[in-house]
Amino acid sequence: MFWWIILIIALLFIYWVAFRPIPISALESHPKPVASYAEAVQCVKEMQEADNRDLARDVCITKLFDHGSQTERVIVLLHGFTNCPEQFAILGRQFYDAGFNVLIPRFPYHGLSDRLTNALAQLRSEDLCRFGDEVINIAHGLGKKVTVMGISGGGTLSAWLAQNRPDLDYSFPIAPFFALNKTPGWAMRLFERLGMTLPNFFMWWDPRTKADNPHAIYYAYPRYPMRAMVEIFRLGTATQIQAKDRPLAARTVAMVINDGEPSVNNDEIINLLGTWQRHGIGNLQQIHFEKSLKLPHDFITPGTPGINIEEIYPRLVRAIMDIQANKS
Repeated sequence: MFWWIILIIALLFIYWVAFRPIPISALESHPKPVASYAEAVQCVKEMQEADNRDLARDVCITKLFDHGSQTERVIVLLHGFTNCPEQFAILGRQFYDAGFNVLIPRFPYHGLSDRLTNALAQLRSEDLCRFGDEVINIAHGLGKKVTVMGISGGGTLSAWLAQNRPDLDYSFPIAPFFALNKTPGWAMRLFERLGMTLPNFFMWWDPRTKADNPHAIYYAYPRYPMRAMVEIFRLGTATQIQAKDRPLAARTVAMVINDGEPSVNNDEIINLLGTWQRHGIGNLQQIHFEKSLKLPHDFITPGTPGINIEEIYPRLVRAIMDIQANKS
C-alpha cells in the first residue's frame, strides 16, 4: 500500500510539472524613451556607475561609442549568456566607424570580476525585460533610428524586443535561444517547467576542464546556473506565445542564422518567423552563414576557436547596412 501511495504522488507530481502553465504574463514591455541625447548619456553613465558598484570586470563595464551628439542611427549590441560587453567591442567599433552611435550594455549579474560568482542564479526573465526596455529607451536619445542586435541569450532578448517595441526600427537576433539543437518545442516546454520546479544547480560549459577550460574567454563565466538558462528559454517561450496572439511590433527583423548551428534549434527560429509572417505586418528577412563555414554557436567573441572575425564581421556589417539602405 505504501508503494502505491508513493507512485500516485510521483505521477501527480509529473503531471503537475508537465502541464502547469509557464508564467509569462509579467513579461510585457513598458516603453519610456528618453527625451534627449544628454539624458541618454547621463543614463549610460549611471549604468556604468552601477557596473562599478557591482564589481564588474573592467572590460565588462557598459560601453558607449558615440560621436558626441545624436546620430541618424544607433545600434544596441546585446552580449550572450555568461558573456559580457567585451564580446562586441571590436564589432561595435566597426559600427561606430560606419556612422552609428553604439551602446553595449552589461546584462544583469554578468561580467563580474569573480568568474565563479553565484550571482547569475538570481537572473529572471523579468530582469531581462526591464533591462531590454531600459537600453532601448536610452537608445532613442542616441540615434533617430534604433537597431538592436544580440547573440544567443542576447538574441532571445532581441527577438522579445522586436515582438514588443513598436519604436524599434530594426532587430537582428543572432542564434537566439528558443530550444536546444535537435530538441522539439514541446520537450523544451517540459524542460522549462522542470527547471522552474527543481532546486538550482550549476553546470560547466566544459565538464572535463571546468574552471580551467582552455577555450573559455577570460571575461566570460566558465559555468552557468541551470535556473538562469531556463529563464532565457522562458523569455523565448513568452515571445513565441505573444507572436501567436499579436503582430510583430518592430518595423524590420532579420534573423541571423548559422546553418551549421551546433547548440540551438534553427527550426524553432524559422517557426517564429513564420508566425510573424502570418500576421502580415513588418518586414522579415534572414541572413545566413553557410554550413560549410563550420561556425560554432558563438561566432562573435574574438578568440573563439573556429571563427575568423576578419571574414564574419564585415559580412555582418554589410548585410545590416544593405537592409537599412533598402528601407531608408
